[in-house]
Amino acid sequence: MEGMIRVTGLWKSKDKAGNTFLSGSLSPISKVLVMPNTYKNVQDGDKAPDYFLYIGAPEKKDAGKSKPEHPKDDL
Repeated sequence: MEGMIRVTGLWKSKDKAGNTFLSGSLSPISKVLVMPNTYKNVQDGDKAPDYFLYIGAPEKKDAGKSKPEHPKDDL
């Protein structure tokens, strides 16, 4: 991987619908989420991306609160 810079690690998870996604963080800047383009169809061909990268505010570490749900892909 000459000339490449490793930015972060990503962890594989599944959402409630069973779709696989990757998540990680760019600490302390933000969190990242990679979701598959579940709306891609044959007519789109190579023009539509296979995945989308989302960047959001970092999660606050509150012991008593549950994790927020990941954003749904609305394309």
